[in-house]
Amino acid sequence: MCGRIFVKPSSNTSKLLAALLGLEGSELPTLNNVAPTETIPVIGYNPEGRLDLIPMRWWLHPSWSKEPPSQQYATFNARIETILTSPSFRGPIKQHRAIVPASGFVEWRTEGKMKTPFFIQGKTEPLCMAAIFDVWNDLYSCAIVTQPADERFIHVHNRMPLALTLEQSKIWLDHSVPHTKLIDDLKGECIGFEILEVDRAVNSARNKSDLVFIG
Repeated sequence: MCGRIFVKPSSNTSKLLAALLGLEGSELPTLNNVAPTETIPVIGYNPEGRLDLIPMRWWLHPSWSKEPPSQQYATFNARIETILTSPSFRGPIKQHRAIVPASGFVEWRTEGKMKTPFFIQGKTEPLCMAAIFDVWNDLYSCAIVTQPADERFIHVHNRMPLALTLEQSKIWLDHSVPHTKLIDDLKGECIGFEILEVDRAVNSARNKSDLVFIG
């Protein structure tokens, strides 16, 4: 979790950018079926110390790495259970917290050999997924924070994102809040989701078309 991201400008995403960045009238790009290692827009702190909308590689590459980016380790998601101790994540959770704004994400329900894709979006508010990022040379890269699924989501997958309200997102981005307290206070939190079955064409990351909903 999560495997693909969709980003589209909307009244909800405009509200999100205005609330978190003070960017009235700003819009997100339109991105369909973005897969890990591709670039997504992320709200985080720029080198001047200001919150900004920054393009980032969706697969965190640690700043301390002596090797160039690769897919050797699956660091596009960061498990909340180990985020404080993982060598790749324990630095970013202290210094480089971020929010991934999205229209929705895709997750698959597996039943035997059958994988059914679902599009998940915020039910009544923007989708703000807690994230962390790091900077290797000039490359910004990020990971979305995941947690065990609650009873509302377990029928789709056993993991779900740490999807926050706008007010919780502001707290996540506030570096005056100790990171350990932040994890204790926010783990298990998640906004309400609308879960919609979509056509299996989304299973191919090469397919950048709009979603086709089932039913």
